Amino acid sequence: MGPIKESPRNKDEKRNWIWILIILALGACEKKSELSIKDASNQFCNCFNSQPAGTVDDRLSPCLQEIADQKNDEWNKAGINNPDSINQKMSRFGLDVMLDMMRTCDNYFIAINDLYDKGYPADTTQLNWKIIKELSRRINTETNPDTVKSLLHKKAHRLIQAREFDQAFKSIDSIKTLDNRDYGANLASAYIFNQKGLYDKAVTEINKAIEISGDENLKLYAEIAKQKNRISKK
Repeated sequence: MGPIKESPRNKDEKRNWIWILIILALGACEKKSELSIKDASNQFCNCFNSQPAGTVDDRLSPCLQEIADQKNDEWNKAGINNPDSINQKMSRFGLDVMLDMMRTCDNYFIAINDLYDKGYPADTTQLNWKIIKELSRRINTETNPDTVKSLLHKKAHRLIQAREFDQAFKSIDSIKTLDNRDYGANLASAYIFNQKGLYDKAVTEINKAIEISGDENLKLYAEIAKQKNRISKK
């Protein structure tokens, strides 16, 4: 009795399964070659930590360029070469990487948090109080709403620098009354809440600012508050 011959149908089925396995294997290789957010975050963190000297921007630039080059090559190979599409994808990817680094890269978080804290450098001098007094006088005599709002912003900024947070809140509330779409007031509130350790309230204010402005990059401010909250509970 001779060997059993494989039917054409079985041969076709076998060939189909081989192709399926090849496609799956290629797909797995392709997926593995992609630079994920987590991998980019780890790579970015190692790069950032290897450059202890210089400003934050000085330390960030070479690390960002390295990752940008990798992602550009990846997207070009995938047939994505429209500059606008690449810019949008890079902005989204970069933001996600930085948000992950806030949670996982201690030195990066310390540097970014320090920059945020210095957004309102302390100024308790008599000169600052003299300027605050003059701003108050002008606010009380000004009739144009836009001018009043501008003066209130300046006064709130000065009061935050003077570390008179409760008084600053009064100016911020006045801004919100004049214009509830002025998200700068929400960001100022968030800064004060952050300094006071009221991190949940800071996040609420930042989320409101994102809702009004549509600026997703403000999520970095929210992540600062969230990370400080996590650290405070350890």
